[in-house]
Amino acid sequence: MRDKKYSSMEKVLKPNIILIIMDVQRATNMHCYGYPKNTTPNIDKITKESIVFNKCISPGSWTLPSHASIFTGRYVYGHGVGQSHTYFQRERYTLTEILKASGYNTVGMCNMGHWWCMYGINYYRGFDSFYRVSFDSLEDWVENGSEKHMEIAVNWIKRNNNKPFFMFINCLEPHRPYYPPSEFRSKFYKDISLEEMKELFPDVWHVRMGKVKVSKEMWEIHKKLYDGVTAALDHRLGTLFNFLEDNKLLDDTMIIITSDHGDEQGEHYPPYVAHSLNLYQPVLHVPLIIRYPEIFPENHRYDGFVQTHDIFPTILEILGIKDTSIWFQNQGRSLLQILNGKQREYALAEHQRPLHSFDRILTRDKNYDFRKYDRSLKALFIGKYKYIWSSNGEDELYNLEQDPLETRNIIEDNRDLAEEMRRKMLEILRGLEYRNLGDFITGDDENIKLLERLGYLRGQSQNYNALLGMTV
Repeated sequence: MRDKKYSSMEKVLKPNIILIIMDVQRATNMHCYGYPKNTTPNIDKITKESIVFNKCISPGSWTLPSHASIFTGRYVYGHGVGQSHTYFQRERYTLTEILKASGYNTVGMCNMGHWWCMYGINYYRGFDSFYRVSFDSLEDWVENGSEKHMEIAVNWIKRNNNKPFFMFINCLEPHRPYYPPSEFRSKFYKDISLEEMKELFPDVWHVRMGKVKVSKEMWEIHKKLYDGVTAALDHRLGTLFNFLEDNKLLDDTMIIITSDHGDEQGEHYPPYVAHSLNLYQPVLHVPLIIRYPEIFPENHRYDGFVQTHDIFPTILEILGIKDTSIWFQNQGRSLLQILNGKQREYALAEHQRPLHSFDRILTRDKNYDFRKYDRSLKALFIGKYKYIWSSNGEDELYNLEQDPLETRNIIEDNRDLAEEMRRKMLEILRGLEYRNLGDFITGDDENIKLLERLGYLRGQSQNYNALLGMTV
């Protein structure tokens, strides 16, 4: 029996909205998602009063396209930014601008050097204030990290003039390299120094290029330290949660906890490590937790597919946005509608041709043959099956119920099913507005010229000149 609270929107609400991105946080090592280690005690407390979406799929496998999807409500196919075009998305509306026009005070924050996050959200559009948080040293970042974000958040809320507010917080702790503060590295691994931790993490590009090997034992150490950074961020988020509760703001605030993507930690190695270049579950399966008892059921779990860009239409519906041009932009599905029985028939994730990665590879070795990574990918989820379309024809099919970490590609024994899903994918794409921005990547000039001579970049110089005229 459906809860009437989310079966329809009978009145327009204007809750405070806090969107927390746990950058590179996969769902599978969070205690609230069934992980046996106690990595998320503060988030666990929130989940008792929240809805937890068990099968949330990110539309992209790295920061830029994933954030662009969240802030525009569009698939990568629809907004066009990613590995082939690493610049600001061009949508008419961003989530922040819509909220500002609806009477919200708006604020955002992320680490100073996290360019892809800022590009993906168009941080200069719609934010009254945006804090690019800096650190004095690596040690300062390790020991304090997003505690600085929480301090900014609390002080900003104290100064807010009682208008509803939208707060975006991007927290970078879960990102590689996994450097938990001393308390949490000893809790989940052992008491080692920062210098010793630095020695544990090879350059991920050297790993992808086969120049460095990662042993099974080393992967296990990385996983323990990853648990440490997840727990450290959870501890820091507790500062914000406690402030909201102590100041009686919790029930007037919709808290959304999610991630842009996860990380590979040996599941598909070699060659995959960290994120990007693939669309496997460790990268795509992310948390999505929403606390707002006015609408969403408490202590509830939803087992159908949802995607992070579904946040966009959910907020539009809660605010009673009627502008058809805004809704025309949207390619997500409101979570309120999903809970009301209009479930997602499918989930879709994408990875553009990795031109940006080619630059990163060539920076490390000008003679490296990067062609083995020259493919674009699309992943389609329907029911228990996941189909991965590859532009080089090396498609994959997995039964996620029987094989949740995709260890057995069953496409050879299920060609008819794979073909059916391929046709369904093409049907879906035909029904979506498509944006092709052409090729544009930032990087080493020599690498870019080489990629142009080899025919990998289309119109880079023209795009670059146009972008130089943009105001940032």
